[in-house]
Amino acid sequence: MGRKSLYLLIVGILIAYYIYTPLPDNVEEPWRMMWINAHLKTIQNLATFVELLGLHHFMDSFKVVGSFDEVPPTSDENVTVTETKFNNILVRVYVPKRKSEALRRGLFYIHGGGWCVGSAALSGYDLLSRWTADRLDAVVVSTNYRLAPKYHFPIQFEDVYNALRWFLRKKVLAKYGVNPERIGISGDSAGGNLAAAVTQQVCS
Repeated sequence: MGRKSLYLLIVGILIAYYIYTPLPDNVEEPWRMMWINAHLKTIQNLATFVELLGLHHFMDSFKVVGSFDEVPPTSDENVTVTETKFNNILVRVYVPKRKSEALRRGLFYIHGGGWCVGSAALSGYDLLSRWTADRLDAVVVSTNYRLAPKYHFPIQFEDVYNALRWFLRKKVLAKYGVNPERIGISGDSAGGNLAAAVTQQVCS
């Protein structure tokens, strides 16, 4: 086998490793899923390589890469977006601009990321919170929490719980025009676990 053929084989194997992912037939936009998977594999392998060199912790490398996807709190024609602190925990608040005669629903949202990565400032979470606030005519509070491995559990639970308790204060609910009887708590992935835990704690 010539050198060129060997190089071509190696490139073909790498492309197959990074791009090809077996998916069920009923998945919509399979190439989008494959692209996301290839993106995650690339970041994971680079983070592993950096950690093997002793330059950076694996999860810290993920955080650095993720920070490039963060967006500033920017209002648009439909939603006012502000960044503030609830009991010293950084949150983003999304308030619909259209007038409402009644108190609005409230949604307390907790991002995922295995308690190790992620932020309310990531573009995907910002877009989701913005869309939810506008579509449901609800005030959305998207909260952060301190991340592992620097901060160990139950710090993540305590941060989210303290921010939620702050949001549920009568003065805060009145400030944002939220109906205290129509508040939901949600999250994705690890944030869903935190949402379940803090809901049980608040309701107990």
